[in-house]
Amino acid sequence: MELINRDMTFFANVGADKNERGITSTAATHLSELATEIIAGCKAKLESASFVNGFVDIVGSANDKGKQVEIGYATHQLAEFNTLVARVGGMHSFCAWMREAVKTKERMMEEVSDVTLDDWAEANNIVLPKMPVREDELTEQNIIQTLSVAERCEYYSLEAKAAAYGKFIHPDEPFSIARRRLQEIMSKPITTQGEGSSLLIYRYENSVDEEDVEKVYLQLQSEHRDAEKRLNQIKTSIKKKLNLAKAEQTEAYKNKLDSYQSESQKINADFSSWQRREIEQISSLKIIVPNDLQSTFDYLSALDEKKTQTE
Repeated sequence: MELINRDMTFFANVGADKNERGITSTAATHLSELATEIIAGCKAKLESASFVNGFVDIVGSANDKGKQVEIGYATHQLAEFNTLVARVGGMHSFCAWMREAVKTKERMMEEVSDVTLDDWAEANNIVLPKMPVREDELTEQNIIQTLSVAERCEYYSLEAKAAAYGKFIHPDEPFSIARRRLQEIMSKPITTQGEGSSLLIYRYENSVDEEDVEKVYLQLQSEHRDAEKRLNQIKTSIKKKLNLAKAEQTEAYKNKLDSYQSESQKINADFSSWQRREIEQISSLKIIVPNDLQSTFDYLSALDEKKTQTE
């Protein structure tokens, strides 16, 4: 996978001969600007070309030709016409070459900057680490599922037993209601309803011994209490296991996250280093001066040196 379109046509190779060692982009741009000035000067001369001498005279003037108001090209100037056109063409060729070379360097550097981490990794057969996914938070049910058959059976049996016994001894359930009624009639075995001839007398007596009822009630309470106690012990154990499992789960995720971040940082650092090296390498490329443009380059270089000396 080619990440950059490396068009090296414009640039000098290592070990190239003297004429193709190249110039920097800064020098190329500077000489192109100088060439543009020369083009403007040549065009001004070419566009002002005239092959006619013009005169104006006043009637009765002693001067036969009159006063010259337009000066046309002389023979030697006409001979320079082809030279000026050729120079304009040469300068345009030089500017075009240098402009394309500079644009190519800029394009390659932009391509390096636009390379994504994914593309770079694929081109270098690097497998990018994946962000670890946090597992669903553990619940008590997850811990219960790890219990043995005997442990789970005991847990469910205790839940059922505690619920069953709790229901019978609950104040609003039949056994408790019957127990309270027994206590009431033991203290008030006779009640009346109505008056006079319509008076009804109700007499109640216990069908079982009150002490036996209390024994059964206390036994039910004891069974319920024992079931609840053992169930709470198991639930406490489950909560401890759950807290430990959550801590281990968090620690495992943290380790995976640390590993991911460490590996990602290294890969990102390698990627950034590659981008910097590539940009530096491209930036340092020297633009070659083709043989056909060598004379133009020499002319511009000499002219630039002369201008520098006079400044």
